[in-house]
Amino acid sequence: MKRYLLGDIGGTNARFALAEESDDNRSLSILHKAGFATADYRSLEDALSRFLSDVRQPPLDAAAICAAGPLLSEGETDRIRMTNCPWEISSGAIAQVSGCAHPRLMNDFTALALAIPELPMEALHAVGDGAAEVGRPIALLGAGTGLGVASLVHDGTRYIPVPGEGGHVDLPVTDEFEIEILRRLMARFGRVSVERVLSGPGLVSLYEVLGELRRRPVEVGLTPEEVSAHAGDGSCPIAVEAVSFFCGWLGSVAGNLALTLWASGGIYIGGGIVPGWVSSGSGLFDEAHFRRRFEAKGRFAEHLAGFPVHVILVEEPAFFGLVAAAREVAR
Repeated sequence: MKRYLLGDIGGTNARFALAEESDDNRSLSILHKAGFATADYRSLEDALSRFLSDVRQPPLDAAAICAAGPLLSEGETDRIRMTNCPWEISSGAIAQVSGCAHPRLMNDFTALALAIPELPMEALHAVGDGAAEVGRPIALLGAGTGLGVASLVHDGTRYIPVPGEGGHVDLPVTDEFEIEILRRLMARFGRVSVERVLSGPGLVSLYEVLGELRRRPVEVGLTPEEVSAHAGDGSCPIAVEAVSFFCGWLGSVAGNLALTLWASGGIYIGGGIVPGWVSSGSGLFDEAHFRRRFEAKGRFAEHLAGFPVHVILVEEPAFFGLVAAAREVAR
């Protein structure tokens, strides 16, 4: 049996798991799993030490940890300076705390990309029609604390993950009212990336800016969950509109990504927001509006109509990819 340390570090929460896999890779079980608020710990080392203390730090065959931020290589050390959290994570620190000589550190959406070939079909929710072309590029994006983006390309034998920071490209606008929203966001942030809209904080910003533009009073300081709840029960028309703009902009950004990569292998939506909306059955994710904006690419609309889109519904899907990475390290 092989034992793996797995970690998925987001801007808000750090989730760790201890997994055990049979030598023939046919049987996998999670022995222990726990989550920690990043705000409660000064560093990854502190949170990881707490987790390993709780599980009495067994001998490990491999460690694979992902985090929300770009991966930088400095000599033999990989490092991530997290985008929405003050932690700086290094493979050297993971090795020191875990006892694993060669831990694998990667971007969180690289881990999610690695998970896609491992996911069962029942873990996916189709958004519209379309059929994947085997061996073609696959695109992945997802909104949570920020907006993550990655892709998979096929080398003729297997899919290879390609990390990206597509959440920080410029926000696209398609009509006069979106330009007005952009102007208000520019007054707040200066440069406006897609993450300023397509994220939990971005949903709140949309809600507040729409209140200004519609000259309607809105509650200040709401959480993304509260904006979603107001939209879900229909108690606040501005919240309903904010969610609608979120779905439309996600469609535009996903369509741009699909064109850039020619992702006829499929587009997958992860993150905490949209999978949560779909799983809850709240109807907040307007699939028709998303598909309209996804396909609204002029002369290429007919092509994009054939690109399949799926929402990833399984909980903590990055762990599927982390297991695949740990398995490679342990070989």
